[in-house]
Amino acid sequence: MDQQRAVIDIGSNTVRLVILGGPARAPVVLFNEKATARLGRGLDETGLLSPKAMDTALTALARFATILRLRGVDEVQTVATAAARDAANGPAFLDAVRALGLSPRLLSGEEEAQASAEGVIAAFPGARGIVADIGGGSLELITIADGACGPGISLPLGTLRLAAMRAAD
Repeated sequence: MDQQRAVIDIGSNTVRLVILGGPARAPVVLFNEKATARLGRGLDETGLLSPKAMDTALTALARFATILRLRGVDEVQTVATAAARDAANGPAFLDAVRALGLSPRLLSGEEEAQASAEGVIAAFPGARGIVADIGGGSLELITIADGACGPGISLPLGTLRLAAMRAAD
């Protein structure tokens, strides 16, 4: 059996664990779970991740760490995006994630756009155009053509932020 590997995505709206098996070119999803933590809610108003959102996220991440340990999954990529990137207490939150035994990597906006583009290219090898990936805290835009990514950008226009802007009107 192929070695299992996992990805944990700490987003502005949800935290997600996906465990994959099979060959790298044709992976099979063995486990997929997400929790809605809404880390990015209220971030524009306070500049901080709320204690409640951090607690919700850390509870889910502790569960994910336990699942990974019980399944014997050693190859784990943990990434964090806009909320952890933009919050003044983002570094402290990521330290709490590390205390769970995970190794989060904070993606820049451009890296987040690149990851979105690579996902589209993997699923649709001949795709050409602009990839738009809207999350809870940001919107990434990046061009793709001929199996390659062009320059990308991240804008603070995620679903949580747009809802807050609309409510402020």
